[in-house]
Amino acid sequence: MKPQNLIALLLFIVGAVWALTRSERSVRNIQSTYYRAISPFLKGGAAIETKASEFIQEVEHSKALEMKYKLAKEELDQKRMEVAHLRKLEAENTHLNQALKFQENIPFHVLAAKIIRRQPSTWWHTVTIDRGDKHGVGVQLPVLSPEGLVGKIDAPSKDTSTVILLTDEKCQVSAKVEGTPEAGIISGLRDTAEESPSLLLRFLSKDANLKPGMLVFTTGRGGLFPPDILLGTIKTFAPGPLYGEALVEPAVDFTTLQTVFVKIPKPLSSAREIGAATANSTKK
Repeated sequence: MKPQNLIALLLFIVGAVWALTRSERSVRNIQSTYYRAISPFLKGGAAIETKASEFIQEVEHSKALEMKYKLAKEELDQKRMEVAHLRKLEAENTHLNQALKFQENIPFHVLAAKIIRRQPSTWWHTVTIDRGDKHGVGVQLPVLSPEGLVGKIDAPSKDTSTVILLTDEKCQVSAKVEGTPEAGIISGLRDTAEESPSLLLRFLSKDANLKPGMLVFTTGRGGLFPPDILLGTIKTFAPGPLYGEALVEPAVDFTTLQTVFVKIPKPLSSAREIGAATANSTKK
């Protein structure tokens, strides 16, 4: 045993013998003094124990709250996904209703088609649709949407076709401004830097009285595009020495375009029509 421990043990024994040799009253006084001396430590230990117990309970409660929060967050995320899906279905349903209404009200025969491919860098020039020769799609046929003119068929294959969009400068259309005698040729702008390209309406009167918001429609001249198909709205007008030019905002949102309609010849639905068509072909 170490000397320090031996000395402490001897002192404890001596103190205990000394306390036992005292009178009962002295022993009680010694006990009372001892308890008063250690009382703060006992109370402090009890308080620490209570705080430790409360801390443990708080930690356990926090874990339970964290678990509830996690479950609530997962449920909220699931609800958000369901709402987003419902909104998508609602938008698709609205789009289909518009398409059906468009097909019912249009005065000529159209074939619905989906856009299946477009080049990200030149999306305003051409798109590819999922209809081709076997569906009755031919070169130069007009392509429309419920909002207005989309463009024309450029290169049909058996199952697909390339569409030149109205925003391409190669797609030139005879156009008129509603409520005015003004008419000209509208086409896309070359190398436009805008995210949503504008159209250029040329060969207008140099002093034409055009205001922003005026509607621009097809004239039907040339027989390629039907008349009175919406092209867009006037943005600005610039007079020139020979003729005026106007920037036109397209009626069709080409960035979100998904479904289009190709104007195709009405299919022969009766033997009489087929016979008449055959007779006309024989005469020619």
